[in-house]
Amino acid sequence: MTLSKAQRSAEGAHVGDYVGERRESRMVFIHEGPFWMGSWNGSQAEAPEHLVELADFWLDQTPVTNRAYSDFIEDSGYRTEAELAGSAWGVHDGRYQSIAELSWRTYSTPGREEHPVVLVTWNDAAAYCEWAEARLPTEAEWEKAARGGMTSMKYPWGNEDPDGTQSNFAAVASEFPGTSRARNYPPNGLDLYDMVGNVWQWCSDWYAESYYTDSPSSNPTGPVIGKTRVRRGGSWNVIQPFRLRCANRGAMLPSQTATNMGFRCARS
Repeated sequence: MTLSKAQRSAEGAHVGDYVGERRESRMVFIHEGPFWMGSWNGSQAEAPEHLVELADFWLDQTPVTNRAYSDFIEDSGYRTEAELAGSAWGVHDGRYQSIAELSWRTYSTPGREEHPVVLVTWNDAAAYCEWAEARLPTEAEWEKAARGGMTSMKYPWGNEDPDGTQSNFAAVASEFPGTSRARNYPPNGLDLYDMVGNVWQWCSDWYAESYYTDSPSSNPTGPVIGKTRVRRGGSWNVIQPFRLRCANRGAMLPSQTATNMGFRCARS
């Protein structure tokens, strides 16, 4: 398997409507093929930059919205982990703290139907994906999709640092999270929206800082076990541009929620 870094990482992609028994969604079909994953110019967890071969897959064009998550809850009767716990971490009186009765529903209000759902744990996201006849993307799938058909570029749009026109970031924390509606910013080269900024996105993989040193070169799915799950993409309240880079890696406990944490679905 060989690929020049000057080549595009994908032969192409197309957008289609996926109609399942429970949801209809816009998904992007991403063709099989290799791409360069990771970076020599980031944190130790991003190295080494290495060639990865992936099979065909579909990915939601946008993060899952409040409207879509509401459909899931109404149809399944599912209760999120924050609802079961009776509280979640959010902003009140100008500071982050545990707030009673805070959940995804708090921010799913009129006018915010097309904003990404937040305050969902990895388990809450996986439950939605199962209901939707889908799954969470692997970390490798996410990064290939984020790169938008380009290789060795910092961001989905190229190497230019973000200036507020390409993605939603550096917003001031407030009692309502500073998310933006889906498709509010330009898509990347694969017609995917909000791959970086707006909300962090859960991936299916367990996280290990040194995983790239011996990860498989074909369809990697992460370590067999771990304590935290991979999150990717940065969010509306990150202030460091480096967190919006395609190669940037993060992790959270799968039982944690955040007002800047969401997800999107994939299908094989």
